Amino acid sequence: MLLLLFSVARTAGVPSRVPAVIMARMFDKSFVQWWVSRVVPFRDVTPEKLEAEREAIEHLQEYNKHYTEFVEDAVFPVVDDLVKMLAKNRIVHRVSTWGNQLALRVHFTWRWAELIISQTHEDCVTFEHHILTEGEKRGEERVEDHAHQYDLRDPLPRSIAEQELQFFLGRLAQDLVEPGPEAEIPPGEGKG
Repeated sequence: MLLLLFSVARTAGVPSRVPAVIMARMFDKSFVQWWVSRVVPFRDVTPEKLEAEREAIEHLQEYNKHYTEFVEDAVFPVVDDLVKMLAKNRIVHRVSTWGNQLALRVHFTWRWAELIISQTHEDCVTFEHHILTEGEKRGEERVEDHAHQYDLRDPLPRSIAEQELQFFLGRLAQDLVEPGPEAEIPPGEGKG
């Protein structure tokens, strides 16, 4: 259990009416005294700034609500349909979540791709597409990254999730089939 909180205001030269409180295990006492003596004189915030902060928090709650609704009503159903299709066709894939992000990874012989869907900023949802081509057959390894962001100030339609997954799958499937070798042209003849 954490030790009791204690006041260092008096020992830091700050008037006793200012209760400076810290967790005893967290910081060295001399550091706390130094820090409190520096910051307490600047702790007063104008009412306008506080009102702006309250307004920003209200907007953030609205953005979070829009993101949650979009993920639950649009992204999860579309990803679920995609996962079922991948499993039915025995395509190696993985879906994972961490914090506010959902990641979908798909593997092929010499290409793999990952789609990450997350609320990267307070007011937008981002679809990050990472497609990696590797191996000797394909020449040099290359990575293609695409990112699309959508504003969360208003609710997002389900069609955005569908469109982003189609874009992801389309980019992943491009160049999987290599064209056959070009026919040799005899010396002195042009391609016509």
